[in-house]
Amino acid sequence: MDVKKGTSLGTGALLEISFNDLCFYERCGGGTFGSVYRALWQSQNMIVAVKRLLVLEKEAQVLSVLSHRNIIKFYGAVVQDPNYCLVTEFAPNDSLYSYLRNANNTLDFAQIVKWAIEIAQG
Repeated sequence: MDVKKGTSLGTGALLEISFNDLCFYERCGGGTFGSVYRALWQSQNMIVAVKRLLVLEKEAQVLSVLSHRNIIKFYGAVVQDPNYCLVTEFAPNDSLYSYLRNANNTLDFAQIVKWAIEIAQG
């Protein structure tokens, strides 16, 4: 495993991942603080989502202690300046935001309530 700290995934300790261990594919989205890419985490042979950031603050430490089935899995972070990144589980079906913005998708009240409960549990 090409990492600096931590010995396993999901331990609550921040796993530092080498930027060179990531092979970037297409851009999936982005916002004010960075862009999200689909990537291959080479040493783990795993497709992941990588959020490239301008600055790495406390977000990585907070994400490293969160674990719930309704929250996207956080694997680790690249802390090499200037390549700050958060490495998470890849969600192939896109985001809830994208789903809701698509006029072709319909929602019934039961689905809205189910998602609201899952979000609150997370």
